[in-house]
Amino acid sequence: MTHKRVLITGATGILGKALIDTRPEGLDIYLTFLRELPHALSQYSTARLDVGSEEQVAKVFEWADPEVVIHLAGMGNVDFAERNQSLAYAINVEGTQNVINACRRHASKLIFLSSNAVFCGECPPYNEDSSCRPVNYYGRLKVIAEDMVKRSGLDHVIMRAIMMYGWHYPQSRANPVTSWLDSLTEFRPIKVVSDRYSQPLLATDCALAIWETLNSGKCGIYHIAGPDRLSLYEFALCVAEIFELKKSLIEPVPSVYFPDLAPRPVDTSFLISKIKAELQFQPRGVREGLIFMRSIRKPVENICNGHRHLKSIKNGQGAKEA
Repeated sequence: MTHKRVLITGATGILGKALIDTRPEGLDIYLTFLRELPHALSQYSTARLDVGSEEQVAKVFEWADPEVVIHLAGMGNVDFAERNQSLAYAINVEGTQNVINACRRHASKLIFLSSNAVFCGECPPYNEDSSCRPVNYYGRLKVIAEDMVKRSGLDHVIMRAIMMYGWHYPQSRANPVTSWLDSLTEFRPIKVVSDRYSQPLLATDCALAIWETLNSGKCGIYHIAGPDRLSLYEFALCVAEIFELKKSLIEPVPSVYFPDLAPRPVDTSFLISKIKAELQFQPRGVREGLIFMRSIRKPVENICNGHRHLKSIKNGQGAKEA
């Protein structure tokens, strides 16, 4: 890997954790966080950063002087963004512009995390050239930010990911799997939408794909998703099965059961032929991904305990150690 100094913004989220867990050897990693720093990251070079502050972004870039920036920081809660649009714009759009400006000054390559939310969900499956027509404000902000990255003149990768799951730091936002596990392990019933479809993606696989784009020197837009298309209800049943919890606690409901939520697309399934062909990368299916999660069972903070080898994990070896 030719790049050595990598700055990861928003490193305390699920993907930031996965990137750290799977990082290739030989990199100097610099991490930013906004609120609380997980104990597991105390061994790294870290800085507090509000990407909405142009001054803070400039200072962090002077500190890290990165060759590559993996920009994950942002408001990821779709419903909160819908209700707090000015704040969401300041973070997800103006914050991204601040990062782009700093990347230009430091000649940094930019890897930007985008989302399936850029699509309306009416005509799946979507490839990298499909037209973007988001149905909620979060998706509209992702489209604006993507356009800024494309026009930036920077070497860049736009990685569109779909419904990531996996263990997260205790202080970080939950994902569907960890939320369901919290309820099911306490024998609390849950209602799960049965008329929305996705291709759940193990966060570890998204991280490995990002490292591979860096290793290969590739640029452009990439879609990454798991190979299995299923409803959220079907996904929840699979979680219960793999973790040996009660399926009877899971009740299917239509999406209209949750009227206060921001609009969601029905089906934003991805075509992932590009990432498979150009990066020789095959994300894990739902069962394989959940079995991987179960193999490392406890989401403890000290799980980041040493370097991980990219190829061994890609080939399915050493899963229990990753």
